[in-house]
Amino acid sequence: MSAKLLYLAPRGRPDIMTAVSFLCTRVQQPNVEDWEKLSRVLRYLKSTKELDEITQMYSCVDSAHMAHHDLKGHTGGFICFKNGAFAAKSKKQRLNSNSSCEAELIGAGEYLKQIIWARNFMIAQGYEMKPTIIFQDNESTIKLINNGRRSSSSKTRHIDNKYFYIHDKIMDGEIKTNFKPTDEMWADGLSKPLQGNQFVLFRNQVLNANIEN
Repeated sequence: MSAKLLYLAPRGRPDIMTAVSFLCTRVQQPNVEDWEKLSRVLRYLKSTKELDEITQMYSCVDSAHMAHHDLKGHTGGFICFKNGAFAAKSKKQRLNSNSSCEAELIGAGEYLKQIIWARNFMIAQGYEMKPTIIFQDNESTIKLINNGRRSSSSKTRHIDNKYFYIHDKIMDGEIKTNFKPTDEMWADGLSKPLQGNQFVLFRNQVLNANIEN
């Protein structure tokens, strides 16, 4: 068991590395106290298994409507397991949109490609992935994503079908959408310039840092 813990610690749970290192010095002649210490480490791992959960991915996707001089929008997004992004993107949209809702749908549809690639990569490594949660700060866009063209109105029924591909992934159970208020939308800094405290909060989330300035 100590050997298994020694394999795990440097690869995913450095918080137990010191305890495991000491346990490995007692492999030859363990006593009752050593077995109790080993049991304590195992109980700790069981009670904190959500800390190394890598079957649940999260993504924040945000778009700024008419952000450029030619009135095209801008999309930013990143993917993470907890805090700290392992993939991020900030890119000008290729077409003009008529509303912020449309810009958000276009952005989510485009960034979905990156999300699907990341899911497929993890599945190829043998992980059984839970539905990836995409955070959005536009409730109208969430309705369009969840309901597809059924919730289209005269303002959105012109949108190209390819941007509703994300709805198919919702129906397949691969993707879920959750609402996140704009002031908590971590991808905001990838769709528009931020300053002051807003930038600090964005940077700390994306880099998994705790820096005050």
